Amino acid sequence: LSLALVLAQQTELIFVRHGETVANSTGHYNTKTIDTFSAKGKAEVEELTKQLLSQPRFDRILVSPSPRALRTIAPYLRATHQQAVIWPLLYECCTGRRPKNAASTRFKYGEIIKIPKDLTGLFTVWRGHDRYPVAADFDAGLAQVDAAVAEYKHTMTGVHILLVGHSGQGGQFLHALTGKWRKIENAKEIELRVRSPGS
Repeated sequence: LSLALVLAQQTELIFVRHGETVANSTGHYNTKTIDTFSAKGKAEVEELTKQLLSQPRFDRILVSPSPRALRTIAPYLRATHQQAVIWPLLYECCTGRRPKNAASTRFKYGEIIKIPKDLTGLFTVWRGHDRYPVAADFDAGLAQVDAAVAEYKHTMTGVHILLVGHSGQGGQFLHALTGKWRKIENAKEIELRVRSPGS
């Protein structure tokens, strides 16, 4: 195969977890802390924005519907006059230690996704993909991850893509996609070249 064909069969993927939140830094998780950046988180977002601005533009930017993920990439979108797509399947799941006998089951969809007013115009939602996934336990979360991997392979190969998400879902997603476990840190890029299905 020629080098051009090999590259065409690969997806250049960068995965980024959201910036550190008050919940991450304190261990106290509630509606006020989970989506509010700590001082360190604000600095991480600023540094991530600078790093992304120094790179070629992405073909697609897909983001978890969580406000902390949306606000992590929002400064970059404003600086580049781009719009990202909210991808519900990137929503956090599979948190905590993976159970020994974990197995994919089923997940549901719940409430309609609401974009915060201060982020209007920066994000769009695909038709029919406008609800939060609901994974009641780790096994249901794995089903959500399986659905994300299947949709990714079906519709997102052969492009330069940025995904902005979380540690739990992100760790399981990247493992399912590549067979490797990776350390996922706040606002740190994980760059991958993923072979397209059938290549």
